[in-house]
Amino acid sequence: MRVRRAAWFCILLLLIGMASAVPLLPAEFRGSVIIDGSPAPAGTVITARIDGRDCGSLTLESAGVYGGDATFDKRLLVCGRDDDAGKTIAFFVDGARAAGTAVYTPGTSVRLDLAVTSGAGFSADVTAGPAPLTVRFTDESTGDPKLWSWTFGDGGTSAEQNPVHTYGVPGTYTVNLTVDNSATLSRPGYITVTAPKGDFNGNGEVDIGDVSKVAYMVVGKEPADLAADFNQNGKVDIGDAAKIAYFFVEKIEAL
Repeated sequence: MRVRRAAWFCILLLLIGMASAVPLLPAEFRGSVIIDGSPAPAGTVITARIDGRDCGSLTLESAGVYGGDATFDKRLLVCGRDDDAGKTIAFFVDGARAAGTAVYTPGTSVRLDLAVTSGAGFSADVTAGPAPLTVRFTDESTGDPKLWSWTFGDGGTSAEQNPVHTYGVPGTYTVNLTVDNSATLSRPGYITVTAPKGDFNGNGEVDIGDVSKVAYMVVGKEPADLAADFNQNGKVDIGDAAKIAYFFVEKIEAL
């Protein structure tokens, strides 16, 4: 009797293990696809992503339609991981983010119409900081543009898709991006560059004038400014004067 119970127990554990190993069913999607108000052409690729990860794609066989309503039509299958249920699915049309999202629900079949509008768009990895400030810009334009024209507000320009630009002087800068010589996005005051630490005369760099000013603070010829307390002991002393002098001469240690 004990052997028989043990056998049944082992079989039960095996069945439980097999059940837990069953992958989630895909979610199916179908609908219309519009680009700039017109049906997307055949050959357009629709991609689904969860958390930035590609989870399914489908190439349009007919203009303006992906998937189909008939039982055996080929649809966009989104295959997620075990922990993806309930997460948002983003859809991309030839790489451009489409309006319309869905929640990943395994085993469902959903009609979802997608639309993409061409236009300029961009983001930056940092928008504020002390000079010199290096900013990496990322093109987020829709409509698959081929030409990019950037102005960074300080006289700098670029024709790269994803440029890197360094701002050397404190100030607030407007960034503009024009794609394909048509659509333009302007972000007024998008980048804010502050004076570097130790720049007391506000010229965008640590120079001999700043070294002298800290020395005058130490001997009492200038009011003490705790921004010059580089060694963080609560006062401006000879150690701070030495530190800014070493930084100016050697540039070997950050203030």
